Amino acid sequence: MNKLCLNSRDELLMLDLDALAYLQANGNYTQVMYIASKGPLVSLGLSKLEAYIRAALPAGDRLPLVRLGRSLLVNQSFLVQISVTSQKLVLSDNAGHTHVLSAPKPLLKQYKDILSGRAAGKNTPRP
Repeated sequence: MNKLCLNSRDELLMLDLDALAYLQANGNYTQVMYIASKGPLVSLGLSKLEAYIRAALPAGDRLPLVRLGRSLLVNQSFLVQISVTSQKLVLSDNAGHTHVLSAPKPLLKQYKDILSGRAAGKNTPRP
């Protein structure tokens, strides 16, 4: 189980990185969202928190979070659907916990193409 310890003058936060669904920027703060519940509002910017998460992972482990624009980091482990036309991204643990996020069409299209292999020049059949 991967955890990140954030220690400030007034509080100590332990973030469960394995249950993290997404991180969303909120000004100079970041809203943490777990797959099963809402997490804390952290007094760090998204880039800073992303750097801390990278540093907390064991050497050689790949970061499961993907940056979508300036304000969103999503956990690919929970990704179940990308809909470019309706501008939505669906994250789920297949146990009743689901998050539907909005994102700009160009970001979703680029992410979808990368995941489907078309960005690398591969032809994959469409469902």
